[in-house]
Amino acid sequence: MKNKLVITNDGSHSIFNAKINECYHSKHGAIVEAEHVFIRNGFSAVNKKQLNILEIGFGTGLNTLLTLQKAVQKKIIVNYHTIECYPLEKSHYSKLNFTDLIGIDQDDLLKLHTSKWEEELKINNFFNLTKLNTDLQTYVSEVKFDIIYFDAFSPEKQPELWTNTIFMKMHNYLKEDGFLITYCAKGIVKRTMKSVGFEIIVLDGPPGKRQMTRANKLIPKNRF
Repeated sequence: MKNKLVITNDGSHSIFNAKINECYHSKHGAIVEAEHVFIRNGFSAVNKKQLNILEIGFGTGLNTLLTLQKAVQKKIIVNYHTIECYPLEKSHYSKLNFTDLIGIDQDDLLKLHTSKWEEELKINNFFNLTKLNTDLQTYVSEVKFDIIYFDAFSPEKQPELWTNTIFMKMHNYLKEDGFLITYCAKGIVKRTMKSVGFEIIVLDGPPGKRQMTRANKLIPKNRF
C-alpha cells in the first residue's frame, strides 16, 4: 500500500499514511486543525520578538508553512527546527493545496520540502529552517525551545513517541517559560506529561475534538 492524497472537510489536503493507517491531519480540516492547535494556541500564545520552535513531525509541512506566514505577518524572528523520519515524496507534496487556501505562493511550500536536510536555511529575514531526517528517540539538541509542536501520530499508532522517556526529553529541551502544545488530550498522555514535571492545561480542541493539551514547563520551587 502507498500513501495517498485525501481531502479534509475544510477543503485542504492531507496524506493518508498507509503504513501507520492514519491521516496526517483531522478529517474535519487540516488547515483548521493546524491553525487552532499550533498557531492560535502555540505560536500566537507567546509575546516575544524571537522564538525557537521545535516541531515533532514535519509531515506535509503545513505547520511549518503556517508558522512562516505568521512570522512574516507579525515580524517575529523564528528559528524553526523540525524532525521527520519519513519525508514525503515529490509526487505528494507537489500536489498539496495549502498555499492556494491561505493565500501565499506555492513556491514557499516547495522550498520547505526541497531544502536540504541537516542544514540551517534562511528562508527570509524572519524565518530560519533546520530540517532533521531522524527519529525522536535519537534526536539530540543543544538548542532550548520556547515552543514544541508535538504533532506525532496518535498514541495508538505510535505509542513509542508518547512515553515518559520522550516527554522527559521534551521537558529538558524547553526554556524555563516554554511549553509543549499537542492535539492529544488522552488521560494517560496527560498523566505521563505530569509525571515528568509538566503543568497540564486542558484547552478547547479544534473541530471534531473536544479538548487538546498545553504542557507548561514548571520552574522548580526553592531554587535558591
